[in-house]
Amino acid sequence: MAKVKKYELVLEDETTLEVFGISSAFADYRLAWELNQRFDVNLVKSNEDFEIRHQKTKEIQSFRYFSFFDEEMLTRFYLIKNRQDAGIFHAERPMIDFFLVLRENYSMKKEELMQKLRQINGLVAVFDFPPDEFELIEYLTS
Repeated sequence: MAKVKKYELVLEDETTLEVFGISSAFADYRLAWELNQRFDVNLVKSNEDFEIRHQKTKEIQSFRYFSFFDEEMLTRFYLIKNRQDAGIFHAERPMIDFFLVLRENYSMKKEELMQKLRQINGLVAVFDFPPDEFELIEYLTS
């Protein structure tokens, strides 16, 4: 009798995240409005806050954010203000005012997206960050 072969199926999570840092003096709701106009999306303030445990003090911090799910392109948009009442969302990047996160963005190239962002009056600078630098964002977008 022949020996039975066993095959192991391994599925890897291929979630793609794109993270952009934005420097701007806009309030979060104003930047959300500008992004809605520029990208034809509907970022709205989430009813729930994003909670994280501070690494040093072990206190839980709550952060407001705006989100939108594009059903046609299956892309999720998140806008998070870095400095809020709870503290700094990403303490290693205190000079960044906002983080724009796109999950599963297959509709727009990164360069095209950054160019459109830079065309918004009131944005001082736009930066592209590697998603692995933002472990916390994975919890927000899951």
